[in-house]
Amino acid sequence: MSRSYRGRTPEARHAERRERLIAAGQELVGTGGVSAMTMRAVCRQAQLSQRFFYESFSDTDDLLKEVYRSTFHRAHAVVTAAGRGPDRVAAIRAGVDAAAQLVRDDPRVCRILLVEPVADRPLRNFVRDSIMAMISPTTARSTYLAGESPATKMHYATVFGAIISLFLEWTEGNLGDNRAEFVDHVTAVLSAAPPPSPSEQSPKSALAEGI
Repeated sequence: MSRSYRGRTPEARHAERRERLIAAGQELVGTGGVSAMTMRAVCRQAQLSQRFFYESFSDTDDLLKEVYRSTFHRAHAVVTAAGRGPDRVAAIRAGVDAAAQLVRDDPRVCRILLVEPVADRPLRNFVRDSIMAMISPTTARSTYLAGESPATKMHYATVFGAIISLFLEWTEGNLGDNRAEFVDHVTAVLSAAPPPSPSEQSPKSALAEGI
């Protein structure tokens, strides 16, 4: 039977090491991109041996998915907490405002969520397959744009591309410091399409909730 060490259970120590590895991955990917997150770099950043790495993750690809997932959930919580209310446009604007503040305070969030999935194909495939389930665990991944026409898919791709570019430029300070102006513009982009039906959440509304 495993024993406590310095008052901490084996499960608590394991969880703490896992969080250190995730934090190391977030720092590396958020500042240097996916290519910076090598096994050696992660262990050095987390100050853990490779033995402890394999205790939690099968490889760096496994860790990368958790880095994205945990960063997404952090951003999603911030955006959804801000963007509540019956008025759709007001809710979108509040969510965008919260996201704009978040990525300015922590630019790693923008790089992990919006930049690296474009640059890294395996990560992009993971996001495409998993994003709806991350937004709503009850939503099957196959519903993401399922059955939509090529024209509709191109429309959403255009919107996503615009949002990625806008947030990247904002995060890097290339759009000035007027957050209200930035938020108004992004809100107008996201609000351009009609709201989804009550029984189905569109990718655009999903993006508004999970920037």
